[in-house]
Amino acid sequence: MNSIVLAMGNGKAMFGDEKVSDSELLTFVDPHGANINAFDLSVLRGDGIFEATTVWKGYPVSLENHLRRLANSAAMMDMPTPNMDALTRGVEQVIEQYDDPEPGPLLRIIVSRGLDEGTGVGKAAQRVPTVFMFLDAKGTLHETDPISMASMTRGYPSDITSRAPWLLNGAKTLSYAFNCAVHRECDRRGVGDAVLYTEDGYTMECPNSSIVARYGDMFVTPDPSIGILHGTSQRELFAWAQQEGKKITYRKLPIEELRDADRLYMAHGGWVIPVNELDERSYDYDAAEIEAMNDAIHTGRTHDDALNIAPSMAA
Repeated sequence: MNSIVLAMGNGKAMFGDEKVSDSELLTFVDPHGANINAFDLSVLRGDGIFEATTVWKGYPVSLENHLRRLANSAAMMDMPTPNMDALTRGVEQVIEQYDDPEPGPLLRIIVSRGLDEGTGVGKAAQRVPTVFMFLDAKGTLHETDPISMASMTRGYPSDITSRAPWLLNGAKTLSYAFNCAVHRECDRRGVGDAVLYTEDGYTMECPNSSIVARYGDMFVTPDPSIGILHGTSQRELFAWAQQEGKKITYRKLPIEELRDADRLYMAHGGWVIPVNELDERSYDYDAAEIEAMNDAIHTGRTHDDALNIAPSMAA
């Protein structure tokens, strides 16, 4: 049984215009084997990008929006432009190899800049991105149990992205030391996750997810221009809200106003998870509503509408 499927992608095809057959697009490797070069920039510098989502009963949730965001991250990182068709074909091949009964394994696409040209090994190698894809049914999977959260400062002001674009805010990079540190702090505080805010008091995002606040029938999320990722699952949630006759908007959201929400949702990896506590304040949630949101996302009902969700949309 293939519960964990790992493949190495053809970097010239997936981040270039080289035409290859399906048999040359991926190389399936032993997930328990040694598959990464020690001189790769992902190992030495965390220099790369990635995307992650759920494959629900064979359906890769929000794949188009994930690949679009991968392309945006690549542009911000001065990496080659992704070949969307080749990447999509690769994902399809990985899914075909999976045969575990778990309906919602994690899909991850990992891309590094390649081998470090500052090393002897890298200097002699071609400058080709390193690409991995995997499906994993044995790791930590998503649950919809309500989660407690604490707010934590990100340590810079809300205009930092416009003043310092080299900080790569808004790119989904492999440099996750900060995110891991936040989760360790969550463990110390005894909460499930954190929501970050700027030094001047505006809500940002969670370390691995988007935050959405609800005020009556209005769903609000921070504008990505503040220096955060444009959430794919958040867009799926917004699409569901619109289909249900609710209103949606992106805007700068003060952290104090976030705390005053009627309900809070964390969205990531193709899932919507209810927040039942933020900074020791309690929030209610409707389990049936959460189930309906996730069912709409996992069956593709929200897919087409989510592709057109953007910060320019008016409430």
